[in-house]
Amino acid sequence: MNAMRLQHNRGMKASSARDIVFAHAMETAAAHEALPTAERCSVITAQSLHALGADKGSSRAAYLRFLQDRARRIIEAAQLPPDIRALRQQQAGMSRWLLLAVLLGALALGFAGHAITDPHRVDLLSLSLIGIVLWNVLVFIALLFSGVRKLVKRRKAVVPPLAATHSAAAPAASGWLQKLQAGKSAMARGTGLRKMALNYEQNWWQINQRSRHAQWAMLMHLGAAMLALGALASLWLTGLTKAYQVGWESTFLSPTAVQNWLNLLFSPVHALVGLAPWTLEQIQALQGWAADGAPELETSLSQMLKSPTAGQRWVQLYTLLLFIVVIAPRLVLALYQGLKLWWFNRHVQLPLQQPYFQQLQRDWAGRATVLQVQAYSLDVTPEREAALRRHVAAHYGAGAQLEWLPVLAYGAPLPEANQSGAQQVLLLNLAATPEAEIHGALLAQVFERWGAQTDVWLWAEDFRARNTGAPSRVQEREHLWREFVRSAGLNASLVPDAGV
Repeated sequence: MNAMRLQHNRGMKASSARDIVFAHAMETAAAHEALPTAERCSVITAQSLHALGADKGSSRAAYLRFLQDRARRIIEAAQLPPDIRALRQQQAGMSRWLLLAVLLGALALGFAGHAITDPHRVDLLSLSLIGIVLWNVLVFIALLFSGVRKLVKRRKAVVPPLAATHSAAAPAASGWLQKLQAGKSAMARGTGLRKMALNYEQNWWQINQRSRHAQWAMLMHLGAAMLALGALASLWLTGLTKAYQVGWESTFLSPTAVQNWLNLLFSPVHALVGLAPWTLEQIQALQGWAADGAPELETSLSQMLKSPTAGQRWVQLYTLLLFIVVIAPRLVLALYQGLKLWWFNRHVQLPLQQPYFQQLQRDWAGRATVLQVQAYSLDVTPEREAALRRHVAAHYGAGAQLEWLPVLAYGAPLPEANQSGAQQVLLLNLAATPEAEIHGALLAQVFERWGAQTDVWLWAEDFRARNTGAPSRVQEREHLWREFVRSAGLNASLVPDAGV
């Protein structure tokens, strides 16, 4: 399975990705009594692989299920305080209370803005109503240019890497909201667990940025719609107890300029209801203020509005204008961002190209790997077996299995080839001096029966231990055996592979 190919897949649910990021923070943190040890995590990896034993495919979905199951087991194995464990359930982004506060605040602001600026009249040049329209039109133009720019550039989305808790390069909280998010818990100050928790919050904040941006965009669109609704609410509620005066006045604008401006401003309403553009005489008649001094409008409009007074007609006209230009488009955009938020919360992407995930990928891929080891003139003690299993886990994955054949005595021939389909491994002792008559003949049999792909392991621990003061001798012996094996058409590797 290719990690880079997985990287471009659709991701996973936010709850599952959150568990994986949480487990990553725990595994990369400094050793702590509340956290599972590296050995315990390795055991958990093997348990997850065993639990998914029936799932032998190499599909993306199966691999992600392995990551999810493993993360869940690691979190359950930890002895975390309740406040830190609760972080796992927290959503990245705003709370429902913040969402409600912003929407109610926008509604109140729109209501107060109109009530203060135009308390007893319908001003055709109202700054509160026209300002809302112009501001939203500018926002729509900016969104259009931004969308076109994204289509032209088509930049590939980059998934931010997960910073290790113990790393000096761990990201610091940036921005007041992120700092507030990272510092809101009441955890004990200065503890390793708190550092781990803060690292998790920062990583999850970065990983979840697509959902967070969609959530904020949805809130802004809903807030703009509520602002317009607040202004309309003030306009209508004031009309219940007040007789609106309708008109306009300006020091700098002529009736002709006002006519052109109002016809442009209300052009969406004109197009929707079939209203002809206003004439200069109609606009001049509205200059100044009168309770009912406006001329009658077209019959079709009067029938549609069912309003006998000028005040009611203009209230309804401004209502239609705000619904057409502001409220409806904002609600559509909010719905679009809500659908994006829903999608992103179910398709969170993780940086699968990181070494942390690459190691887990090797573990996952290695679950189907079976190594059949043929030791030659070397007793496999429990200590040696443990070292070999660590070597296999590091190079073949934690799911790789070891099968041991009976130890071959010195000079004994190679047994017949096994038909199990396992990968054959020949284990030799580096402490022995390679002999062409004995070891050369054995390697020739290996090449003939098992093929050139056979692994040849050189057990080096014993020879290294006896020659700790002579590293050059160890190097000479290693070189001698490598060349000897290479001459037989095979490749040798040292186990353990740590240097002297």
